[in-house]
Amino acid sequence: MTYYDQFKKDIVLPQAILTHILEIFPTLASFNVWLYFYGNEALAPSQIAGFLQLTTADVNQAINLLTDSATLTAEFDDLTGEMRFDTRPAFAKLDAILSDASSDITIPEDDEPAVSDISRLIAAFEPEMPGGLTPINIEELQKWLSDDKFEADLILQALREAALNRKVSLPYIRAILRNWRNDGIVTARDIADNREEREMRKAEQQTDAPLSEDYFNSVDSLRKAWGYDDAQ
Repeated sequence: MTYYDQFKKDIVLPQAILTHILEIFPTLASFNVWLYFYGNEALAPSQIAGFLQLTTADVNQAINLLTDSATLTAEFDDLTGEMRFDTRPAFAKLDAILSDASSDITIPEDDEPAVSDISRLIAAFEPEMPGGLTPINIEELQKWLSDDKFEADLILQALREAALNRKVSLPYIRAILRNWRNDGIVTARDIADNREEREMRKAEQQTDAPLSEDYFNSVDSLRKAWGYDDAQ
């Protein structure tokens, strides 16, 4: 059974569509147009334009991108005199992507299948983000990896930091990553080293700290209890 057969009847998208969205669709705007056709392949471009608050020309341009990229096909229905749009080519592309990925994958020594960085991020961010991830969110995560060159493990550390502070949002996590980079922290290992260094400094400060008044009071109490002061 293909992805199309499995999910079309319930009008539900598989997670794999979002994971590989930038490989399947030419633009995120064209994905939005495709999504409307996926729900109703008999919709007119002018209807979708109204839903998305775009011009019909904008929607037609997105349709051209989809058809040129073999993600959507358009057929004229002689019986109804209407244009019908077939969304199955997008699922065919997904089937091909997953098939290629499974044939190219290498099994590490621990026999665990390799997982792409973007897939790891999506799996981690999805349950933490209010309302889940949107295609725009996924595109930004991809840019953190490809454009900003943030290490995936470092992004996951920043997500953990944001979750601890109860401020999980992409702008907040982006600020954490940029602050870390300004401080010379560019890998997840740098975070661990930085934490160990802080703990060592804290321990040294506690060791070098002068004896408190409470310490001397406790010593005096012990001397009296043991009779040292009376002996003198």
